[in-house]
Amino acid sequence: MLFQKFQQFMYGRYGGDKFSLFLLAVAIVFSFLGGLFWPLSLVADVLLIYTIFRMFSRNYTARQREYAVFMKVWGPVENWFRFQTRRFKERKTYKYFHCPTCKQRLRAPRGRGKIQVTCQNCHNVFQTKT
Repeated sequence: MLFQKFQQFMYGRYGGDKFSLFLLAVAIVFSFLGGLFWPLSLVADVLLIYTIFRMFSRNYTARQREYAVFMKVWGPVENWFRFQTRRFKERKTYKYFHCPTCKQRLRAPRGRGKIQVTCQNCHNVFQTKT
């Protein structure tokens, strides 16, 4: 019953997204650091109020513009971390390296010795050790 009331209240509102979660995480960190330096707790309060404002807002276009600007910055950071995680998981089966010409990221199976690699981006042929 309470959940249905909340769903009805949130109908037509923007809700949460990655930017809201990011703001919430930064606000939590600033609130912990606010115990050491009090102005940071004020910044944390402002961030929490802004996050709540964003989530309850009915202005979709403004929130989507903010989210698009955030994703231009956060997208490459998130992709870098995702790639590093994948690279760490596959460290025993694949070797990652770059093409010497175009710097394209490539991978090859480990334990093949010296192999000849053709870059799919620039079609440069080079040798590397796996």
